Amino acid sequence: MDGESTHEVLVDRSGRVRDIRIVGTTFMVFAIASDAALRAGSFYPATLEGKPVGSRFWMRFPFGVPRNIESSPARNRVTAFVPGDEPVRARWQLTGSVHRVTLVGDVASVPPAEVSVAAIAPGGATRVLVPAGRIDSKRFRMTVKTGDFFSKPGEYRLRLQQNDRPISEGGFTVAEDESSALVNACGGQ
Repeated sequence: MDGESTHEVLVDRSGRVRDIRIVGTTFMVFAIASDAALRAGSFYPATLEGKPVGSRFWMRFPFGVPRNIESSPARNRVTAFVPGDEPVRARWQLTGSVHRVTLVGDVASVPPAEVSVAAIAPGGATRVLVPAGRIDSKRFRMTVKTGDFFSKPGEYRLRLQQNDRPISEGGFTVAEDESSALVNACGGQ
């Protein structure tokens, strides 16, 4: 048997695992084992501007002898990060500062041209960031303007969808200040 599991991991500014979400797996028994190993572990905290910061990132765990795991997307997934050329407050994902994000995603189960990306605010308001027809490959990376959509603090969801049907979700946190910041890791791998 071979395959993989993918997890969204949240690590606080001290390096402790705050939360884990299984995004997808080939065999649930392996995903549960990977989840348990992650929860028992600790990490060096991410840093931003030389200061420790909480972070969100995705981890893939191959098992057995997987074939082409890095060359083909195994799961639908979407995440976002603030580009490095944005102001410091935006890179910290602080209230009122995020006006542009770079979306990174994999589309494995449907034709990419049928996929859109939406953001969902903590109160349920939704904004389409990338309409259907704009994604032209199974792996995509694009920077989009978000206006003031991410202006309030809270846990936002990024949704990869086909005809308004969710096929994957990722998180994005907007914080009040640096001490509560949880930034998305750059790159999306």
